[in-house]
Amino acid sequence: MNNVANALTLLLVAVLGSTAVLDIMRHPRIVATTSRLGIPAEKVPVLGGVKILAVIGLLVGTDYVRLAQLTGLCLVLYFSAAVLTHVRVRDGARNTAPAFVLLVVCGLHLLASVAK
Repeated sequence: MNNVANALTLLLVAVLGSTAVLDIMRHPRIVATTSRLGIPAEKVPVLGGVKILAVIGLLVGTDYVRLAQLTGLCLVLYFSAAVLTHVRVRDGARNTAPAFVLLVVCGLHLLASVAK
């Protein structure tokens, strides 16, 4: 992979890893946000598990480009669903922005991992 993809991988691993821990711990702010979005509190650790799998896919993907591309695609789908969920409940731009920014970063990672 190229340097841009590697830099984006490190950024995504840091962000997804830290938010996954908060999801798994059911941090009160995370539970409040997901509750506002209509996601039950008992499902929040599942979101953390998905993020942990993404972190593993990103890290292993540094050696296996196809895995990096597949993980990037899955993250684009994940954060597209997150943005749509925020929009569906009219959560406002301020609350939707983090999911949108991560969608853009994941899209850039996918493009960078596909680029030769």
